[in-house]
Amino acid sequence: MSCLFVKFVLGTSKFLQRGIDLSRITVSACRTTSWSSIFVNRMLQPGVAAESSHEDENRRTENNVNKQKLILGTAAAFFGLFGSDEKEDDKIPDLIMAIKRSILLIQREDFKKAEQMLHIALRQAQTLQHYEAITYIYDIMANLAFDVGDYQKAEKLFVSVMQRLISTGTPKDDMKIIHISLKMAKIYQMTGDIQKAEDGFDFCFKSLQKRIDSHKEDEDVILLWAMTLDWYARLLFEQSRHTEALNSFLKAYELCVRINGREHEQTVVLLNDLGTISSLRGDDDEAIDYLSEAVEIGKKLPDMVDLGSIHVNLGNVYMKKGLYEAAKKSCQEGWKLSKNRNNEESLTEASNCLNEIKRLLS
Repeated sequence: MSCLFVKFVLGTSKFLQRGIDLSRITVSACRTTSWSSIFVNRMLQPGVAAESSHEDENRRTENNVNKQKLILGTAAAFFGLFGSDEKEDDKIPDLIMAIKRSILLIQREDFKKAEQMLHIALRQAQTLQHYEAITYIYDIMANLAFDVGDYQKAEKLFVSVMQRLISTGTPKDDMKIIHISLKMAKIYQMTGDIQKAEDGFDFCFKSLQKRIDSHKEDEDVILLWAMTLDWYARLLFEQSRHTEALNSFLKAYELCVRINGREHEQTVVLLNDLGTISSLRGDDDEAIDYLSEAVEIGKKLPDMVDLGSIHVNLGNVYMKKGLYEAAKKSCQEGWKLSKNRNNEESLTEASNCLNEIKRLLS
């Protein structure tokens, strides 16, 4: 099945997801940047906690600049953009600057301008007939389309990237191919083609297992394995295969802690997911344990925008058990965090939770 997925592809061209209203508890959605950013973020040394909002803003700005440099450097090397045999050309720096600007615009969430800058960079690369740069720009375009939910466009671009990589000798079980295949599997899931999504995840699992069996395991392999488990768990969740989803989330969580440690946003995300699934399976005590741990870790992550939603999730589980005072306290904290972090969606959830508790106590 795994080989069939690659043949098919080559032969064809916010953290919390709402809309799954199950017992008022929300499972974390696959925010596409969450896992991918870890490849860059885990190379950054965390700064000392700021004592003022001005210092905090400066630290975030500096981190964004560092991330932008690392994204360009690591990803460009990933695609061989700066090979040792690169011939000198006065126009290469202009191309690199255009790519840098497009990445910075993406980080600022100015997606329209980023798209325009990427097309400028693409024309420059095509003028230079720089094959690797063209492939790299297509990959950025594909990921941009993927992140904004334009899945049809993302699919076409990812297929082009994969075809170009394989045409230059990249093995079909290469990490780049596996990573793209994972994005393709997610695209098929989001567009409702569940069988192709299953085939895609199956290909990723088998390819990663081969690397581990052949002692090619490293942090990137483990991280991609965890990412695949996480995303596949969300497919299982959508299919109401809760026991399988729980097992997949648990494996992803264990790998995430192994790579990133406990005090990491993705760890908190997965603890929230484990709590959600546990509650849906009727194990509310276990759900409270997972969500309480997520809340405790979240206290040490001041930049985590969606932490308020996890407090609300915990409040909803308390409410489900009839522990209304505990539920009220948790949802009030969720409301305060959401207000302070300008998270309107989470603020609405917290307000709804508090209104429901008020109704039950009246």
